[in-house]
Amino acid sequence: MAHQVHFQLSAQLVGHEKEVRAVLALSDQLLVTGSRDETLKVWKYWEETKQWKLESSFQVHNGFISCLAALRINQSCFPLVLSGGGDAIIRAIDIMSGSQVGKGEGHSNTVCDIQMGEASQFISCSWDCTSIVWNWREEEEGGNGIGIRMFPLITLRGHKASVWSAVILSCDRFQTASADKTIKLWNERGECLETLYGHQDVVRCLYKVPNADGRIVSVSNDGCAIGWKSVEQRHWEIEYRLFLSNHFLYCLTYLSSLKLFVTGGEDGSVIIFSFEHGVVQTISHPKTIWALTSLPEKEDLVTGCMDSVCRIFTRDESRKADDVLLQSFHESAGTKKLSASMVQGVDWDKLPLYEQVIDTPGTREGELKVVRKGNEAQVLIWSQQKWNKFGDVVDNPQENSGQSGYLDGEYYDYIFDVDIGDDQPKRKLGYRKGENPLAAAQRFLFKEDLPLEYIDQVADFIDKNTDYRQSNMYMEGDPFTGNSRYIPVGDNRDKNIAMRDPFTENRYRPSSNDDSQSTAVTQHFPCSEFIYFGHSDQFANMRKKLSEFNHQVNEDIRLSDEEWTLSDKLISQLEQESHIANCIFTEEELQTMEKLLDWPTENIIPVLDIFRLMILSPSASSHFFLKKDNFGLDKVKKHLLSPKATIGVVILSCRVICNMFSTRLVALLACDQWEGIDSLFDSSICVSHAKSIEAYSALLHNYGIQLSKGGEDFIATTHQWMTRALEWLKLLSEKQDFSSIYVVWTALGTIFVSHPRLLQKAMEEYALLDIMERHIQTSGKIKECIKRLENLIAQIEL
Repeated sequence: MAHQVHFQLSAQLVGHEKEVRAVLALSDQLLVTGSRDETLKVWKYWEETKQWKLESSFQVHNGFISCLAALRINQSCFPLVLSGGGDAIIRAIDIMSGSQVGKGEGHSNTVCDIQMGEASQFISCSWDCTSIVWNWREEEEGGNGIGIRMFPLITLRGHKASVWSAVILSCDRFQTASADKTIKLWNERGECLETLYGHQDVVRCLYKVPNADGRIVSVSNDGCAIGWKSVEQRHWEIEYRLFLSNHFLYCLTYLSSLKLFVTGGEDGSVIIFSFEHGVVQTISHPKTIWALTSLPEKEDLVTGCMDSVCRIFTRDESRKADDVLLQSFHESAGTKKLSASMVQGVDWDKLPLYEQVIDTPGTREGELKVVRKGNEAQVLIWSQQKWNKFGDVVDNPQENSGQSGYLDGEYYDYIFDVDIGDDQPKRKLGYRKGENPLAAAQRFLFKEDLPLEYIDQVADFIDKNTDYRQSNMYMEGDPFTGNSRYIPVGDNRDKNIAMRDPFTENRYRPSSNDDSQSTAVTQHFPCSEFIYFGHSDQFANMRKKLSEFNHQVNEDIRLSDEEWTLSDKLISQLEQESHIANCIFTEEELQTMEKLLDWPTENIIPVLDIFRLMILSPSASSHFFLKKDNFGLDKVKKHLLSPKATIGVVILSCRVICNMFSTRLVALLACDQWEGIDSLFDSSICVSHAKSIEAYSALLHNYGIQLSKGGEDFIATTHQWMTRALEWLKLLSEKQDFSSIYVVWTALGTIFVSHPRLLQKAMEEYALLDIMERHIQTSGKIKECIKRLENLIAQIEL
């Protein structure tokens, strides 16, 4: 049966303004779609007209929608829908009215998958590296309305990167798939029973095969599908492995009557396959496929695409689209723009002619072939026993890299034309040799006002089309996220904490070695390392002071017995976790810290000490500074501005802001807020205490390193920072804190390497040479920094 499968386009559901990230079939006549445009849309099929129509559209999330699932209360009630997305909240929606009837809060970052279990269980997973098993129940509310209460039962912690997919195997067994390239098996107590290794890249989707106990299928960014089987209650092994694509695979569904799987991914291909027969049909789309499902009875296939369209495909000739729509779809599917690297390189002189290939049968379904047609290189795909156009190779087939030149007044070693679709003109992406791909990708996305969720794809393109890997293997850590260790300056700094970037999955973190480390010490700058305050031996005192102050504060902000237990649990996790970045906090623990941050300034010191450690965890940092609309920084500002702020409050506030740089997006937020933060600190007060000198110097250092990566968009802020850094060095001239003086000089040197004209301005307007003269005899490392600056100045004068 498999070789006779032939899906054709049936309908296109057009209405979303941005890509369709989630599709849900409630029946053969009712579909729900979710999009990056933050809306849910309900579509209904009308038998009378044989057409799908948009029934309703509503917005319930404060962010993009990434997943949908159906709650079926009983046969007499309309099904409710669970949706999750960028605001980290699971929402229960009455799709008849568009109203929210319940919400589940427990994740601290994007919810990317929700799967239902039996009875009243469901499971969710998130970019916060966790998965949560939930229970839910229906409750009557006022006016006979339906209310849904969701209760987190188990939080599954153990993955080292985002959890992309999860399934409920039984009431006491669960599986999760992660960007750390593993699949984990869990029990009802949240204990990891087994870790499955099989994929070579991010595992994006799991599917529990229906009516086949002990079998699951996974797909990955490595382009493979793997069939797993349970051979014992606690052990799984690979039964099948099938390579499907040279591109990332993002989604997976199953057609029960055909016993076929369907996957879709980055290159816009929907691949229908079985492990026994291989690929049986490939359906090319105009852009990336984000979501798949099928109609329950008819088993028509439903796709969600990056071009903002939801499409339905059928095997029933009576439901296929008319010839005009079919022709339009096939033409649009062949308009994809592909770089030569995406099709494994192109040698123009060796390309076969289109005329030589078009009548020659392909060897397998889904085979791609690059041909020369006139002066263009085209990609053809063998599908349904004929060659169809898959896309055009848009870069020079003889040269995959962009040309060098000037863009927006800046010189770049590579300038690429980027097609962002939607019939918009191509955008220019500039890249400098040696620059981290993430930094260039972030600059491009900000400039073009594109979502940061594409940072991986853009950076991956840069990585493939430049000599980044070869020219940067000496680098230690990721200069965009601030390296992977603490700078060992003073007893308050932890050398060994491993920082993780939950958004990029550490894809661009080159390996480190001792040789590269010694080179960095000799060179001093440009510097890529941030300074964090991650060590403490004061946990006993923290508990003691919290207990003492808890009896002093007003009753409305005093911790209850339950909250006190949560705070103690929170501190214990910080105390026991050798790598604080791995800490994951529950929603209740985070809420307890929010309450503590509202304590009076005279009682806030132990709270700030705990807080600066917590935010070294990316999930906590994202919660307090991104999800909570900058809640954490607002609280720090409030205490610094209080007339009761002591030097201890100043020191700990500096340390909190330094630790903000441990999470990439929070570091960008800190830079955006430089002017407001800078005004909070009085240099004459900071210079009065050894610990405040250390902390404020570290703060200036971190800002300098981050601003050096910001390009022209941050030039005004960089100039303000430079002014403050030079003033601070003047104040430190009589101090013997050489470590603090050194970290400021390394940051200044890094800025001057990135912005030579600021070096000229520092000499002309701020007497830089005089400041250098004051410090050149202070220590060997500082002297080396100043000598390096003298060389830079000599180059400018030449």
